[in-house]
Amino acid sequence: MKERWKVKKTEIILKEGYPFIFISGAIFLLSLIFNAPFIIEIILFFIFGFFIYFFRNPERIPEDLGYGAVISPSDGEVIEIVEALSPITKKESLKISIRLSLFDVHIQRAPIEGEIVAKEKIHGMFLSLNDEKASELNEQNRVLFKDEKNEIVVNQIAGFITRRIVDFKDLGPIKIGERYSMIMFGSQVDIYLPKNFTLKVIEFQKVRAGETVLGYINEN
Repeated sequence: MKERWKVKKTEIILKEGYPFIFISGAIFLLSLIFNAPFIIEIILFFIFGFFIYFFRNPERIPEDLGYGAVISPSDGEVIEIVEALSPITKKESLKISIRLSLFDVHIQRAPIEGEIVAKEKIHGMFLSLNDEKASELNEQNRVLFKDEKNEIVVNQIAGFITRRIVDFKDLGPIKIGERYSMIMFGSQVDIYLPKNFTLKVIEFQKVRAGETVLGYINEN
């Protein structure tokens, strides 16, 4: 069993959100100064508040989960659990797809403790995630996590209004639950797990990055 780890104190609001927050805040203040119509002021205030909410960065520390535990890399709703070929490793895997809404925390966190050993950026389109071809044609960012025995791939898929995937971590060691990336404004995250995996989630279940246990990798 791995020991529970301590995280460094991080910013409550991600710095990646500062431009959106400052610009929307400045526009809202200008609307007050120049006496814009009340409805406009209300709309601008809610836009300003939404950006503060969207770029929130909650601290999440995984509990002692036991050997083989895999936690969710993303907030959102499990929309599909199927067998599929994993990117990067090209192995038959169990794929869990997680859809994020605009109101979910959009930070992705490491599903296991180990190392980031490979990354693969796929430039593509920005189709709506409701389109069946989106998971194949849209822009993607694939990351391979590896521990002593297992390999897990997490694939971030950009959506229609997403135009940026931000990396926080380079290749190298990473703690379970440690944030490593972020997709902006609605997206999907697929995690590819070894086939010897015992599921603890079901389709349409809400999950939280760094907290929800997706299941356990069985020892061979």
